Amino acid sequence: MSYWYLINMVFSLILLAHWTGDYAFQTSKMAVGKSQHIKWLAFHVLVYTLVLCVFSIFLFSIKLAIFYTLLNGVLHGITDFFTSKLAAKYNQTPRIFFPVLGMDQLIHTITLYLTYQNIDLLSSF
Repeated sequence: MSYWYLINMVFSLILLAHWTGDYAFQTSKMAVGKSQHIKWLAFHVLVYTLVLCVFSIFLFSIKLAIFYTLLNGVLHGITDFFTSKLAAKYNQTPRIFFPVLGMDQLIHTITLYLTYQNIDLLSSF
């Protein structure tokens, strides 16, 4: 197998972990509540981070998995803090609401990609 194939395969599994943590394990209460109460946002981020950690343990060394997971958990929480409030504000305006959700996912994907591409560099700090 080529190097690029492995890189792409690992990132595909990271995206699967993201989908699992951000959608499959996010309850309706979390999805609605995270824009209104920090406890629901924190609970969503905790669940997301745990799911990402389970996947990451199989993809990286333990040290890198923990670092990657914690870094992306924090970045996920910061992103959702802002995008969930914006989505809640426009939840009755589909023309704005859906692009906000799309932007949220784009930010998450870029964050996951950049931290993955720079994991060795970032973990050396």
